[in-house]
Amino acid sequence: MRGVDDLAHGVLPRCSFYERTPVEGGYRYEKISIKSPRGDTHMVTGHPPLVGDLIYLRDMVKERGGQFRVIDRSWLHSSWGSTSWPYDQPASSVGPLLDIVVEATEGPFVNEVPGVEEESSDG
Repeated sequence: MRGVDDLAHGVLPRCSFYERTPVEGGYRYEKISIKSPRGDTHMVTGHPPLVGDLIYLRDMVKERGGQFRVIDRSWLHSSWGSTSWPYDQPASSVGPLLDIVVEATEGPFVNEVPGVEEESSDG
């Protein structure tokens, strides 16, 4: 019998995150190894972040985390007749892969200016 996680894993996207950092002549892309109950470093979610979204990620290998902005995404769906979607099955046994490229950012509250304090009345 398939468990709930197995069913979700067959339908929901499996997200992998890659941090893009500028280097001389281009960019370097490094995978962010996030924890997963399956041990595969994929985040299985029905709500993958969109381009422009901010997301906090923690790399379990580098033991550091931070705020990132999604800058690009690339989907990979199983092909009918592949090992993930045999010809005799109505659907793929795994959800699509979604590679998500992110860049480090400060977060949503950058360059905040202090607000005007209310005048107090003593009387």
